[in-house]
Amino acid sequence: ATFQRSMGSVERIGSFTVVVAACVLLSIYAMTSQNKPNLAAGIASRPACFTPVSRQLKRSVSANGLFMKKFQVVGVGHRVDLAGNNVNFELGNDGSTTLQIPEGVQVRVPRDNTVLIASQDKDKVLQFSDSVQALKKDLGKEGIRRVGKGVKEIETLDPVFEKKLKLVGVGYRAAVKGKTVVLNLGYSHPITLPILDGVTINCPSNTEIVLSGKDSWAVGQMAYNIREWRKPEPYKGKGIRYEGEHVIMKEGKRKK
Repeated sequence: ATFQRSMGSVERIGSFTVVVAACVLLSIYAMTSQNKPNLAAGIASRPACFTPVSRQLKRSVSANGLFMKKFQVVGVGHRVDLAGNNVNFELGNDGSTTLQIPEGVQVRVPRDNTVLIASQDKDKVLQFSDSVQALKKDLGKEGIRRVGKGVKEIETLDPVFEKKLKLVGVGYRAAVKGKTVVLNLGYSHPITLPILDGVTINCPSNTEIVLSGKDSWAVGQMAYNIREWRKPEPYKGKGIRYEGEHVIMKEGKRKK
């Protein structure tokens, strides 16, 4: 009888434990369900750029900018020219080839046998790039060489580059006359420099020179040519400076 009473108490304790555990689990589930985010609402509010279709459109079509790929024709007797809607390639012993630019594709040949291919449609850039690169593989010393890695996204194919110079010194002046820039830099005679092709120079004042153009090399080279005539000296700071250039000053000799 004692054994039966003890077994009954064990059964009651076990059932009570099960009930308590079930209540605890139910309370935990109720608490978590209140803070659980709504998956349907989350999917609906998710930005469209995370959907597979939008990702595909973002990779292939650019709404504001352009996709661009760059090549360079290297080798003796190798040249590339742009003539209207055609690109002419001279590939040495392989002869000459002409490719017609497809609709929606822009091509630029700035200098150094460089070819820029751009379009708002990435697929068109890749297709025309494959046609260009298939003309002659890069053999090291000659061929059509890819510049950079893959396709880049740019804002425009014809950016305008600008550099500003400032003349610091008594009597230093600059003026534009025709296709030349005239500098008075303290020498016994004025200095006249021809303006490079593709570069535009303006002088808002006698001591300011603004250079602009679509060719970054030409703009930088013209600014360098002007600055070389009177570099900033470290004692009084006189000379031609780039905008924002900091000149480290030196202490002059003291009188005894």
